[in-house]
Amino acid sequence: MLLRSLVSVSLLALSASVCADAIDINLRDTSAQLQYKAAMGGTNMGKTEFSMGAIYTQKNNLLGEAGILVKDDIGGNAPGVSAGVGLKALSARIKPVNMNASALALGGMVRYSPPAERRLGFVGQLYLSPNIITFGGADRYLETGVRVEYEIIPQAQVYLGYRNIAFNVKNTGNNVIFDEGVHVGVKMSF
Repeated sequence: MLLRSLVSVSLLALSASVCADAIDINLRDTSAQLQYKAAMGGTNMGKTEFSMGAIYTQKNNLLGEAGILVKDDIGGNAPGVSAGVGLKALSARIKPVNMNASALALGGMVRYSPPAERRLGFVGQLYLSPNIITFGGADRYLETGVRVEYEIIPQAQVYLGYRNIAFNVKNTGNNVIFDEGVHVGVKMSF
């Protein structure tokens, strides 16, 4: 049910005026992630980006997500640093423990690009969902990630990253790792 709602909201958001689009694909031996990202314009509060995507793992785990991130450069005292805060809705099927879970996760990202080498970037992100906004078989969600990216041409970046996505199983206190490890990826803008 939540996945249907996510798809409906995603399609409505996509029908809004969109300035730029991107496809982000990353792979590792046991998982694949595909994301669609769309810039939804800028305001005095920053640049808004809509994203939707899915992660599939070799264990037949599946996670679908849709989110909004507001980001911008920090400013004069921190050249090359940008930050963003966001919200994402997600729904997951985790086969090894036969669990379905959904969450509304809050989080953000920080990106540093050295002023002398603007094509290089270092990115960190964190999203979490406490018990009150995590549903199904889980009572918490935590996603962390870091990556090093390099812009080959203005419309294409390659990157090497690491991510950890975990759910805390309800009533047991045990963490289930949905996906963890190093991946390689490419982001193409059009």
